[in-house]
Amino acid sequence: MAGLAAIPAIGATGRAGAQETLQRFRALSARLTGFPAETLDPALADGLIDAIIAAGDGAGLERLLSDAVSDAGAADELARRIVVAWYSGIHPTAGTTSARNYRQALVWRALDFTRPPGTCSAEPGDWSRPPSPAGAAP
Repeated sequence: MAGLAAIPAIGATGRAGAQETLQRFRALSARLTGFPAETLDPALADGLIDAIIAAGDGAGLERLLSDAVSDAGAADELARRIVVAWYSGIHPTAGTTSARNYRQALVWRALDFTRPPGTCSAEPGDWSRPPSPAGAAP
C-alpha cells in the first residue's frame, strides 16, 4: 500500500495505519456493494486503493473514508467507480484501466447462476439444467 501516505488526513504511517485504512475501505466497499466486508478480498481492496490513488483520486478517497464529503457529486462519482471496480474486476489506473480480478469480480457472486466465460463448471452438463431457485444450494 505504497500510495496510502498520499492521502494526507489518513496519515497512514506504518503498517498499523495501512491496516486501519484497509479495514475502513473494506467497510466503505461493503456499504457501497451490499457484500459483507469480510467477504471482500483484502488484497483486491489494497490494489483498488492503490489504483484510486494512482488515478489521482486520493483526496476524494480520503473524504469518502472520513464521511466529510462536501461535494456530493464528486463523492458519488468516486463511489460509483469503486462499485464498478468491485463488480467488474476492472480497476482505474492513471489514464487507463486494468483488469485486476475479473474472475473474482462481485458480478459472478451476484449472478450465482452463471460463471465467468471460460471457467469450467463443477460437473459435466450442468449448463443444460435450469438454475436453482434463489437461496437454494446448487
